[in-house]
Amino acid sequence: MALFSERYGYTKPSDVIIREQIPEAIQNAICSCYDDLQNSSILRTCISSYCKFYYQDMEMYLWTHFLNERKSEFRYDRSVATFFIEDSEKTWYEKLDILEFSIKYLYSLLLGDPRVRPVVENFVQQLNSEFERLHFAYRVVNNEIAEITSKAEISAIEEAMDGPENIKKHLDKALRLYAQRPTPDPCNSIKESISAVEAFCREKTNEDTLGKALNKLELNGIVFPKLLKTAWDKLYAYTNQKDTGIRHALMDADSTYTPSVDEALYMLISCSAFINYLRKKI
Repeated sequence: MALFSERYGYTKPSDVIIREQIPEAIQNAICSCYDDLQNSSILRTCISSYCKFYYQDMEMYLWTHFLNERKSEFRYDRSVATFFIEDSEKTWYEKLDILEFSIKYLYSLLLGDPRVRPVVENFVQQLNSEFERLHFAYRVVNNEIAEITSKAEISAIEEAMDGPENIKKHLDKALRLYAQRPTPDPCNSIKESISAVEAFCREKTNEDTLGKALNKLELNGIVFPKLLKTAWDKLYAYTNQKDTGIRHALMDADSTYTPSVDEALYMLISCSAFINYLRKKI
């Protein structure tokens, strides 16, 4: 169930989509991923009298190559990574630096011992899952941390919401359904995003569908690039597919595809940007 602040619209996109900061919840999630990594038996491998402690080696590597500290001062009784991430004096980007440094080191282990691959991949998958759950604007992609939601994209949503009440309601609901905990609702979030576009079209042209609205605007002298108009038509058609549950209830077991939260965010950003574009054109 949505909380009070979400139900009554006291949240903003910049409150929901977290970027350029690491609040305690995300910090704890990252540290928990390190905890699970440390507890992996594969990273503490013993064969006969030979033992290899990969996690401890990573910690030493972070200490000497990332923090550039003396090896003799390394402490075995605490995690370098989690201690660094929990340090309130470190910036959010420094904390992501040590996380990325750890990931690159772990992937380098695969060259010498391919058995660690599932552990490393699970670490990355767990991080991305937590980042998605907590609406963090970053993901681990190709062994690096990439921003998937920029300040400009968040601003586009906020700009589109700063308009007529009916459009704002649809976008606000799309945002809340995307951010809903514990279970997001991407299908209905996408439906609300495209409904905001339809509401804008009705307000400006009295047409209910995007295609008819664009045609009417063109008849009134507003010029759209042909391929761009085709792309909008196809994006609109995507929301009307019967196998996604966006516009139509799933009626049979053959409808196995469900839109992801990433698609819901993409549609929210795209529809907001489209409304802003049309508003300026008109």
